[in-house]
Amino acid sequence: MRLTKDAIDRARLPEPGKKERFIRDDVVRGLGVRITASGAKSFIFEARIKGRSRRLTIGPWPDLTVAMARQKAMETRTAIAHGEDPHEAHLAEKREVTFGELADRYLLEYARVHKRPRSIADDEYYLARYVPSTWRTRRLSDIVPSDVERLHSRLGSERGKYAANHTVRLLRHMFNLADKWDLLRDDNPAAGLKLFREQKRERYLNPDELRRVNAALLDEPDWRWRAYFPLALMLGTRKSELLAMRWADIEMAQRTWRIPTTKTGNSHLLPLPAPALAILERLPSRNQSDWVFPGDGATGHIVEPAKAWQRIRARAGVPDVRIHDLRHTLASWMVAQGFNLPLIGRALNHAQTATTARYAHLALDPVRQALDQTAALMFADDSKTLADAVSGNPTE
Repeated sequence: MRLTKDAIDRARLPEPGKKERFIRDDVVRGLGVRITASGAKSFIFEARIKGRSRRLTIGPWPDLTVAMARQKAMETRTAIAHGEDPHEAHLAEKREVTFGELADRYLLEYARVHKRPRSIADDEYYLARYVPSTWRTRRLSDIVPSDVERLHSRLGSERGKYAANHTVRLLRHMFNLADKWDLLRDDNPAAGLKLFREQKRERYLNPDELRRVNAALLDEPDWRWRAYFPLALMLGTRKSELLAMRWADIEMAQRTWRIPTTKTGNSHLLPLPAPALAILERLPSRNQSDWVFPGDGATGHIVEPAKAWQRIRARAGVPDVRIHDLRHTLASWMVAQGFNLPLIGRALNHAQTATTARYAHLALDPVRQALDQTAALMFADDSKTLADAVSGNPTE
């Protein structure tokens, strides 16, 4: 039969009890159409490859026209004549893992083995929120550098430079592991991509802004967030540490909170100031839940403060202040009071003194006061005379 559109449209279904039937083309030997019991039709190509009879699926009808199917059949026949095995290539393509399979293996075999819970949670968050869900079904070889570049650019515009760069670093590491696990056919698609230039933010709440935030907190309907954000300001803890706060780790009598696991990998014993203790003593969850801030999800506690903080900061008129800036706020206020950097680093549980040193420039007032006092002693009443002389108007 000469395959035509009308011939394929009119083709009968398989006989009762049969799963499929075939009609074959008289123009290109080996080309045919498979018709299933459900009525689905697809082009196939039959040939002997390395001494064995093979049947390859070329593509579905009517997505492929007869002309397109004949062209593909002839290309397949040419490949076979040159010693290639399209059947084996097709099986290898089917066996290639998808990005979703790589992500699952990465989290199970690498992240959960080598990373701390906080870092695992971050990886899961970025993969779920920032990497397109459509990537999960794509084979690794289908993800090319331009895909990663477009994702990086879009995230930079929509989510910010830090989120975009972190996502690419995560992808780069995952594809490096895929290469190590012999899952990657081509080069790492995230390698070589130039990241956005990052500058450390030094945003913190000044006294007026802090008063507005405190006022906005009074209008927050959820008691958990009304307590969470003041505690974040007073204690300077990292977001995930405070979210997972347990009553079992708090000693009211000693006014301490033992944080079991921190970013540094160690536990941290943190003294509780009296205002923080007063908030904790009045929380509805006390003696009612294992968690200070109970939640309805799988973790048992609240997990994402972003939406709550967005409405609070909007009411306070500080739209550019991030949750992590609350930690900066505590540090900056401590510096302004003259507390030394090692003490501040201890309060914030910094693993390295260099991390705390970023706040050193904020401690200018005590230095300025010391310089003013010394200059006054050195020059006494001559300072005005010196200023006039420098300006070109010496005093008569």
